[in-house]
Parts: sequence; C-alpha cells; structure tokens
Amino acid sequence: MKKIAYFLLLLVSSVSYGQTARGVRFVNHTEFGGLFGRVKYQNPYAGNGDQVDSKTSLTVQTFNGVQINRKLSAGVTLGMDWYKTALLNPIAGGVRYDLLGRKNVQLFGTVDAGYAFAWFHDDPDGADTKGGLMVNPGVGMKVGKPGVAAFTIALTYKRQEAHVTKVPLWDQKERFEDRVYNRLALRLGISF
Repeated sequence: MKKIAYFLLLLVSSVSYGQTARGVRFVNHTEFGGLFGRVKYQNPYAGNGDQVDSKTSLTVQTFNGVQINRKLSAGVTLGMDWYKTALLNPIAGGVRYDLLGRKNVQLFGTVDAGYAFAWFHDDPDGADTKGGLMVNPGVGMKVGKPGVAAFTIALTYKRQEAHVTKVPLWDQKERFEDRVYNRLALRLGISF
C-alpha cells in the first residue's frame, strides 16, 4: 500500500512539474462497458457438485496521464467494477500505445496493473470484503482525428482478486473465500 501511494505521489508530482517545465500533453481515456465470464463454484446445497454460471458485470474506468512520445502515454487508471457480490475500485498504473493505423483510425494496445479496494462496497453484518491485485491487458481501436477527441472500443482480459470473510456456520471457526474474477471486458469510450 505504501509503495502504491508513493508511486502515485511521484507520478502526480512529475506530471505537474512536466506540464509547467516542458509543456507535456495531458491524456484522458474514459470508458464504460461490460465484464463477461463463466464462473465455476461449489454449491453446498447440491452435494459435492460444482455449478457453472455465466456472469455479466458493469465496469467504468478513466485513464489520466501524459503523452510520453507520439505513440506512448503513461498514467493512472481509476475504475469501478460491479460484480454480483462485490463492488471493487481498482487503482492502477497504465500505458496506452498506438500500434498501427491510418490517420483517423488507430489500433492501440493497453495494459493496466494495480490493486482494487472495496471502498464503496457494503457488507452484511459479520462479513468483510477486501480487494486484491488486478491486471488488465488488451487491444482497442480509436476512431477520430489525431490531437482531438476520438471514440474508442476496447477488448481486454481482466483478472481481479478479492478476499471475502464470511460469518462462520454452526460447525466452523472461520469461513472465507479467495475469489479470482477472470473476465473478458468490452468497453466503449472517448479519448482526448
């Protein structure tokens, strides 16, 4: 946690210094979309059998950073992911890189890695949800003139960890779940 806070402080101070000293260009990429996946879990009411369900969740994120060169930008990604039983807020370091394309259409790569918190999640009495590590690589397409706002569509893989402490049942001393959300994310957004 201290390392993440130190990294964010260092990034913000370098961005503010860079904008006054060298005229660095600010970049914003805001997206919303869905997280899609299949989940396999044990169902205690069905004997020892596993159950598999399709899950769809809502995701929103914003990337704010600086343009390092013509193709590369780096910054911080803030988001909110609404899973069925958890509301997680990832904070990550991220990069966006323009891979190829013509003047008005660009293919770009994206990578975000960080940690999610459960700041806005409300647990029932006796339960405690904590976030965990997150990684989100992918590709996308940007449509718009260079240097002005562009519409984006991105397809990424999102891996998000979480730890949930639950109320123990009558024969247990402790009860918890270590969850790993593996999702395919499809997002629409705007970039400038």
